[in-house]
Amino acid sequence: MPSTKLSPNARIHWAVRAKLTRAARKAAYGAALVALASRRPPGWIKAKLEVRAYFATLAFPDPTNFPMSLKAVIDGIADSGIIADDKGLWPERPIFRKDKTNPRVELTITGE
Repeated sequence: MPSTKLSPNARIHWAVRAKLTRAARKAAYGAALVALASRRPPGWIKAKLEVRAYFATLAFPDPTNFPMSLKAVIDGIADSGIIADDKGLWPERPIFRKDKTNPRVELTITGE
C-alpha cells in the first residue's frame, strides 16, 4: 500500500516526501526484478497498467488521486527495464475491493 503521505493532496515536508518516494521506488524496482524472475526485461515503449487495491475497510480513497500516489512505484518499474520510460505506462481506472486480512496493491502490466 502506498503511504498516504505520497498522495498529491498530502501536505508534508519535502524531505519526508523525498525519503518515502525513494523507499517506494526502490521497493518497486526490487519487486519488478523478482517478478521478472531473471528474465530479460521487455523494455516496452507503451504498456497498460491495471491497479487492483484491496483495503481493510470499505473507506476507499479517491480513485483519481490513488494512481498518482503510485508515481514512485511506476518510476521503480521503469528503472527495472520492464518499460522504457514511465511516460509510456498508462494506468486504467483502479479497481478497489475489501480484504480485511490482507490489504495490498496488485499491479498488472501488459505491453502493447
